[in-house]
Amino acid sequence: MPLFVGPPICPELPAAYRVLVLSESGQVLLSEPLAAASDAEALSLARQRSEEAIVELWDGLRFMAHFPQPELAI
Repeated sequence: MPLFVGPPICPELPAAYRVLVLSESGQVLLSEPLAAASDAEALSLARQRSEEAIVELWDGLRFMAHFPQPELAI
């Protein structure tokens, strides 16, 4: 479940989704564009990325969600 999904900053402009891959300390390791047709699709794709790393989803300046990496079973 995303922490926050707010309205677009400027609804007239197309979405500019971006996934940030974070280190355990919160530093940005990678920033990459994310092609998605809707907020729901962007959230789903970002959630899939969180299986590999800690990620955040942004739409331009709008923070959408933070997905912590799941704990690995030992």
